[in-house]
Amino acid sequence: MSPNLWKRAKQQRLFAELQGFWRENIWDMRNSPVKAGLTLVARQRYLYFECKFQAINNELKYACWKKFSEGGWRTTATSTLVHRLIKWLNTLNSPPSSFMSQSFESWRAGYTSYLKSCGMYNQGTTKRVDAQQCQRVSPRDSSYIGTLRQLFFILDKAYDDRPEQEKDVWDLRRMAIPVSLSLSDSTLNFSSIQQRWLRKAAKAYLQYCLAIYADGTCRTRLQSITCFSEFLSQERPKATAKAITRMLLLKYLSYLPQRLNIATRKGNVINVRTFLEVAARERWLPIGSKRMIYDEEVPQPPKPQPRYIPSAVLDQLNRHLGNMKAPWVQMVLILQECGMRLSELLGLALDCLTQDARGTSYLRFMQGKMKREHTIPVSQEIARVIQEQQQSVRRSRPSSTILFPNPRGKVFKQSTFTQRINHLAYKHEIRDANGKLFRFQSHQFRHTVGTRMINLGVPHHFIQRYLGHLGPEMTSRYAHIHGATMKEKLSEYLQGTLVDVTGKTLHESGPLDTGDLQWFTRNVLAQALTNGYCAIPIIAGPCPHPNACLNCAHFRTDISFLEAHKSELRETDRVIAKATANGWARQIEMNERKRNNLVNIITSLERAHA
Repeated sequence: MSPNLWKRAKQQRLFAELQGFWRENIWDMRNSPVKAGLTLVARQRYLYFECKFQAINNELKYACWKKFSEGGWRTTATSTLVHRLIKWLNTLNSPPSSFMSQSFESWRAGYTSYLKSCGMYNQGTTKRVDAQQCQRVSPRDSSYIGTLRQLFFILDKAYDDRPEQEKDVWDLRRMAIPVSLSLSDSTLNFSSIQQRWLRKAAKAYLQYCLAIYADGTCRTRLQSITCFSEFLSQERPKATAKAITRMLLLKYLSYLPQRLNIATRKGNVINVRTFLEVAARERWLPIGSKRMIYDEEVPQPPKPQPRYIPSAVLDQLNRHLGNMKAPWVQMVLILQECGMRLSELLGLALDCLTQDARGTSYLRFMQGKMKREHTIPVSQEIARVIQEQQQSVRRSRPSSTILFPNPRGKVFKQSTFTQRINHLAYKHEIRDANGKLFRFQSHQFRHTVGTRMINLGVPHHFIQRYLGHLGPEMTSRYAHIHGATMKEKLSEYLQGTLVDVTGKTLHESGPLDTGDLQWFTRNVLAQALTNGYCAIPIIAGPCPHPNACLNCAHFRTDISFLEAHKSELRETDRVIAKATANGWARQIEMNERKRNNLVNIITSLERAHA
């Protein structure tokens, strides 16, 4: 933070935000306004703000208020860490006017020296499975230093009241930009772009992109511009925008192989070219509008290798899945069937499940990458998994609006899911065909679902619709994997009028009334009956009318079963004739009702398709 951003008037405005309980110098956390999700530790329930420097004392209160009220701290055990920080501050000779009076590194160095002198500087360790599926032990800074860092940067953000676009690090949440809550990073960082003129143009370009693309796409484009900035610093350290010529960009193309692999290079070159062309068009940079990188110069990586999970690996995963705790098991099961992106799974709404007139369950979710709602059919088994999770959340977190809340009631991070499933693979030695420990990536589940559909002979445009691809290019990647297994003849959905047991026509509407979704219902998900569909809600349990579907209000059928109904009508007439001859009144009564329903069904279907 620039020193000229700190002003005493700003400091006073921060202090004025402290009201009631939070203004006191002693906090009894039993009486705290924040009670939900806060664990009270009996011996650590008090916070004593006794720093002898009043301004610093108030800043500490402000930062601690933010940590508790925003859910960053969920236990009063942190009071010990705050008290130790205050004890050190009281040993300082000259009174600082603010935490902003020096950099974090300066504060950290002084506090670290103090902790070591007291024998209290203890670094922790973190165990994790790395990208090579090996367990690594990494050092973790002292929790005392961690507390200092948290409080310092809360104050740093509070004092910096410039518009977000003027900063070198944009917090997209402050800009009201939708971000993936399952990612830890919700910022765009321009500080590594060393040329001021390039940084200014990059900010204008990214502000333009944020209105069109998802935050992840914008972050990737910024990374490409940052890479270009590094090249300029190395090749032409004093270059201005006028130095960007075709000759310079050809040198950049030669520079990239030293820096990036070929798959990443393609995206980088396209991103830089697009940035320069938009910057020229919008006059953000004084360069010509003529294209300086041609299509044939864009690196072309080899065709992507299959990324699906081998069936032998999936079998091992499913055998050991019981060793994971809820809700991780439910997440893996949903990914295996639905092939959604991990960010979409983690952000599922609590009321994500719905049913159509046939009783088929559908999963509704937001596709963050496309910024639109998407709906796909799911099997009864997955519907039950979701319903069990819904019931669990409603019991434990009645106020939650998401299906998989973390212990703080927020969205789980993608990195947490990746660590959980790969720790399971490491612990139970899940291996591929070559005997190598398998490294799970969440997107592999998506590729696996696409590959399975190709093998089942599902048409490309249905796979495209199911996976939510905007165009056929991405879907073709799955077709390339198993194109030889495509069947010559593909099933088609037999569209027709849907009627119930009385012959009444049922109309579907909304997002479930689409041919592609119903195609999956009929061809990918199992059919419940030989002469129609059962629409009884799954949550209602097993069917209460065994072998009596034609007398059941939950029965549904359409024109594709017409011949089966006519055949059953003939058989029912024969049974009624025999029952009449023998005087079986009960048999006559039951079968007359069945016959009337059959006549109504046949009449309605024939009339609708005349």
